[in-house]
Amino acid sequence: MQEIVPGLWDVGELASAVPVHVYLWRWAQGVTIIDTGTPGSADTILAAVGKLGLQPSDVKRIIITHADVDHTGSLKALKRATGAQVICHTVEKEFLEHPERRKTAKTPLGLLLRPVFALARLHPNYRAAPLAPDRTHVDGDKLPEGFTIIHTPGHTPGHISLLHPEKRFLIAGDAVHNRGGKLGAPPPLFTPDMENAHGSIWKLAKKYGNDIDTIVCGHGDPIVSGGGARLQRLVETIFETEAKP
Repeated sequence: MQEIVPGLWDVGELASAVPVHVYLWRWAQGVTIIDTGTPGSADTILAAVGKLGLQPSDVKRIIITHADVDHTGSLKALKRATGAQVICHTVEKEFLEHPERRKTAKTPLGLLLRPVFALARLHPNYRAAPLAPDRTHVDGDKLPEGFTIIHTPGHTPGHISLLHPEKRFLIAGDAVHNRGGKLGAPPPLFTPDMENAHGSIWKLAKKYGNDIDTIVCGHGDPIVSGGGARLQRLVETIFETEAKP
């Protein structure tokens, strides 16, 4: 467990087929959990809440960046343990309520693997329980935690990132990753709309880059400073590559 900036805690890379981060934001009214890891992660996340000197009842809200199983796998268990409000983007509501509708990319490999992933969902470790959110939001909404909702579709249709303008940090979800310390776009196989995903990175860099110092992602190490500049360089790389004949 690591404090990234004052009040923002990384529970750590929770063990799964693809290690994933869960974050805690401590604010005036208690604590908000951002994403919930894979199935079976609830005890680890609640233990992290306890390390802050808080109880499950102090968890007021759970914000879901997107409805992949490595981000929603323990949502139902945490909702039951805390009674917290569950929040997501309006478009992502469908995938929280119907996880089986989440699809791989419409590429030859993606289409080939869809039956494989459908079978994988039969295993408890790869199956997210359906859950209706308590509240939904859209791009630009302000949350009481101090976050601004940024709609960053592509990896999923209702993917969101969370900007805290006052504290100058971005919780990117899977809009970008920082595996191996290299900032990159989400994996094409699991991103049905790469064009929109690249557009979302452009949006983060061009519209919000000057407001971002720190970036934390669902996958990979935190970027503690210079995050906006890193996003700008990523955008330049993406669009230079796409412009080549």
